[in-house]
Amino acid sequence: MAFSKTCPVCKQDFSSLLDYTLHIKDSHSKAHPEEFVSNKEEIKWSFRQQD
Repeated sequence: MAFSKTCPVCKQDFSSLLDYTLHIKDSHSKAHPEEFVSNKEEIKWSFRQQD
């Protein structure tokens, strides 16, 4: 099983966990944490009240 991850901030692809973590540390150390976990195209879920 190979590692594959796209940086959520700059969309660069990585095939090494070490390279990915070093990239985050070096390139995005001052980025707000929400940039890493929020997907701008994410569907916002809500609970519906039953009638």
